[in-house]
Amino acid sequence: MQFLRNMLRDPENQIDDRLHMEIGAENVKEYAVNVKEMPAYRFVDLYRAITTKLSKKNDVRTIESGNYEDLNSLLHGERPNWGSRKITRSSRTAWVTAAEEEVFLPTDQYWIFTDDGTSGRNPIIVRLRYRQSDERAVLEVAALDSDTAEKSVGDFIEESLRISIYRNQMLTISFEAGTKDEYGDIEKVEQLRISFKVASSVPKENFVVDEVVYKTLWRNVIDLHKRRALLKKHGVPIRRGVLLYGPPGTGKTFACRYICGELPDTTRIIVAGTALNRVAQIFDLARTYQPSIVILEDVDLVFAARDINLFSSALGDLLDQMDGLRPFEDIGVILTTNSIDRMESAIKDRPGRISQCIYFGAPERAMRENYIAQYAKDYDYSAVQLEELVAMTKGTTPAFIKEWIHRTVQIATERIQDDHSRVALTTEDFRAAFEEMKRFTDESSGRIIGFVGGGAR
Repeated sequence: MQFLRNMLRDPENQIDDRLHMEIGAENVKEYAVNVKEMPAYRFVDLYRAITTKLSKKNDVRTIESGNYEDLNSLLHGERPNWGSRKITRSSRTAWVTAAEEEVFLPTDQYWIFTDDGTSGRNPIIVRLRYRQSDERAVLEVAALDSDTAEKSVGDFIEESLRISIYRNQMLTISFEAGTKDEYGDIEKVEQLRISFKVASSVPKENFVVDEVVYKTLWRNVIDLHKRRALLKKHGVPIRRGVLLYGPPGTGKTFACRYICGELPDTTRIIVAGTALNRVAQIFDLARTYQPSIVILEDVDLVFAARDINLFSSALGDLLDQMDGLRPFEDIGVILTTNSIDRMESAIKDRPGRISQCIYFGAPERAMRENYIAQYAKDYDYSAVQLEELVAMTKGTTPAFIKEWIHRTVQIATERIQDDHSRVALTTEDFRAAFEEMKRFTDESSGRIIGFVGGGAR
C-alpha cells in the first residue's frame, strides 16, 4: 500500500507535477494560457499542423494523458479532491482523412518545447484535445507571456489551414441529430460529419448538354473560378450565385458533377437533405477553405416560398449567408431545384443572391440523338433505325434515355451465348424496353415515369 501511495505522489505520474517540472516550478505563476476552441472536424488539421511545425525543433517532449481539466487549471488550480490528475494514456479516435482512409489519433496530447530550440529556456506547452461532450477541438498554449502564447496559437491555426485535409477536396456534409434525456438535458450534441468523395472527371464529350447551357455554365461558374485572380484585378466580383432548375432527370446533378471535375483547385461542398437546414455551418466551412463552391441540391425542399414554409428558420439563414458574402470572397453558390415555382422569390428574383438562372429541360431532337449515341457507344447499334428511336424519345429526359439504353442492353444480352461476345442491339430490343418502361403509368395523368411533357422537337 505504501508503494502505491508513493507512486501516486510520484511527480512523473501526475500531469500537473510533470508540467511544473518541465517549465520550472518557480516559473509556473508567470505562465499564461491562451485557448482556442473550434469545431471537431478541425482536430486532424490542428494535430498535423502541430507535429509539422514542431518537427523542425529540437528536444520536443510529448505526453499523452486523458485529463478532464483545462490546461490553466492543471497549471494554476488546486488539485481537486473528487478527481485524479494521474497520467493515463489517452484514448485514440479514428478520423477520416480522405476517401476510404482514416487515421487514429490521441484525443489528448501535450507537446513541450523551447522557442529557441534550447532545452530549459522558456518552455512552451501545447495541448490539443478532442472534447467529445460538445464536439470541439480545443487548442491550449501556455507560455511565459501571453503574447508568445497568442502567437503560437495563431501560427498553429495558420499552418492547419495551409495543409488542411479538406482544402481542394470534394466534400459531402451531413448532420447527426443530438438527443436529450427526459429532463431536457443534452445527452448527445448535434454532430457535423464531413465525408470525402472522389471527384471523377467527366470528359467534355460525355457532358451532353445544349451549347447555350454549356457556355452559360462555363462563364458563370468554371471560368469565374479558373480566372479569379485576373477577374479580381479588373474589379469583377467572384461571389456569384447560380440556380439550376428544371424537371427531375434533366441533368442538373450531372452538371454539378462536371463542374466539380473541372475545378480540382477548389473546395467543393455538396449539401442535400436535412443538412440544408444548417446553412451557417456550411458557409463557415466554405469560408475557411476558400476558394470554394457550395452546391445546395433540391433546395425547394427547405427554402420554399414563405407562404408554404412558415416555420422554417433555414430560409432566413440562407439569405443572411448569401448577403454576408463579401464581393471578393472566393465562394460560389450553386442551387438546384426541380420546382422553381416553390422557390422563395427573395432568393431567385433578387440580383446579388442569384446572378444567373439556367434551365434544364427535355432535350431537343438533335440532343436526344447525342444522348443515344453517348449511352450506347459501347455496344453495336449500327443496325437500328435511329430515326425511330429519336422520335420515340420525344419529351423524355436524359435520365430516362440512359435507363432505356440499359434496359435494352439487358434484353439484348438474353441472346448472348458467352461473356465475350459484343452486345448487338436491335430496333426490336429498343421497342421492347420502351414498352416495358411505359407499361405502368400514373393512372390519374397517364404520364410515364421519366417523361417531362411534350414540346421537344
